[in-house]
Amino acid sequence: MLTLSFFVAALAGLATALPINSASASERRSTLRHGDPRTLFTRNGSGSVVTNPTALGFYDPTFSDGTGGYSTPNTYNCYSGPAANFPPMSTWMNFDAMFNRNQQYSLVVVGDTGPEQGAIYNAIVSVSQQAKVDARVILAVIIQESTGNVRVGCTNNGVENCGLMQSYNPPDPAYNPNNMQASITQMVVDGTQGTPAGAGLVQLFNNAGLQTGGNLWNVLRGYNSGSIDFNNLSDPEGATASYVSDVANRLLGWNGYGNGGTVCGFA
Repeated sequence: MLTLSFFVAALAGLATALPINSASASERRSTLRHGDPRTLFTRNGSGSVVTNPTALGFYDPTFSDGTGGYSTPNTYNCYSGPAANFPPMSTWMNFDAMFNRNQQYSLVVVGDTGPEQGAIYNAIVSVSQQAKVDARVILAVIIQESTGNVRVGCTNNGVENCGLMQSYNPPDPAYNPNNMQASITQMVVDGTQGTPAGAGLVQLFNNAGLQTGGNLWNVLRGYNSGSIDFNNLSDPEGATASYVSDVANRLLGWNGYGNGGTVCGFA
């Protein structure tokens, strides 16, 4: 089992260009994002756990399974259609390799310090173990939503979405560098386990509000859009068409660079 004392040192000599989708600035979001009707959600925040048996099939508690990822990090494959068309867990990158790749191409580039990067790692591991959401999924959503920038601002398309996972109207959205680990962990809790105002990944995995069936790919569309076309997860439903495909590619080792989903003809 991984310990929570992991410290990540900043890397030198990296490219200075940002990935193509600095999501906090450019994600198109639905006003129904993270699910509706929101009164149906159980929003426990810290302590909420995935219990859906299908959803637990997308959780690896070992942190060690997986591949080395795309050998060319800017590789991007187009995924669309129903959940069955998306890549199985056996093809995903292992967590440490995935974190290291995103450290190099995102966390350092956006200006996170070494201790802040370590705090993100610790938060992902801790919340993953508590919530039973795969650490790689949490990491992929963080990079998709904010490129891992702990100082990311909020976006508002009818609802405030804030923090590393652009969670639903969190009560304490601002990063506090004077309470670094707790502040970063709370951002990961908010996106993974929900806020008092709206659902996180756990609630979507557990079929609250949206009937995702506990399937990760349906969950991701619901997280981005708040509604789901189960026959075409690249239907943006008012949000970002490439969102589910983007996260799938991040799980396979995409570094966020290159043409990404722009070559796929998504709406």
